[in-house]
Amino acid sequence: MTTSANHPLLARLVAEIQHGQKFVVDVRNEDESFGLDGYQLSIWSVGSDKPISIFPWDSEINEELIDLKVRSKDLESETSRFAIRLRDELAATESRYGNGFFNRVLVDLVTESYLDKHPDIKDALDRAHSRQVERNSVYHECRDTIAYVIGKRSRELTRQLDYDETSMRKILSKAIARYIDNRFSLSQRKQMGLL
Repeated sequence: MTTSANHPLLARLVAEIQHGQKFVVDVRNEDESFGLDGYQLSIWSVGSDKPISIFPWDSEINEELIDLKVRSKDLESETSRFAIRLRDELAATESRYGNGFFNRVLVDLVTESYLDKHPDIKDALDRAHSRQVERNSVYHECRDTIAYVIGKRSRELTRQLDYDETSMRKILSKAIARYIDNRFSLSQRKQMGLL
């Protein structure tokens, strides 16, 4: 079985990047009703009019692409990419602490770190509701983990993908908003007339 770490496509990209070729990725979902599921990852040579490869989202391949400093084609694609990164990276934390508890800690963290001043995040938080929880040591462990993951995404955008601070904030804020939208099924509930 081929794992993403020894995927032939990655070996090809590494070789071509070493010879000066540049690549971008495109992260798209034709059916947004699946939230952050159902995304496809396509890889393009810069200047090409068609992708060299298209496949279902693979977090390990995406991580390798980030390590290779391969950016997305546009802001929308990068936002989707990092919203999915948040989902993937925080899945174990949600599982460990439970859905409701995790949601409350996430909302508190985003609100108290002033990320809620970004219009997309503010809109998502205005529609997301969760019950209060006790702020004990477990709460702070969960909060620290979420903050660490968000900080890690920030560093990926600036250090590995070389975005400036303004672009990083825009991408990360929109990604967090999309992640919150997905966690609370906000868009789906709105489509069904429940919000």
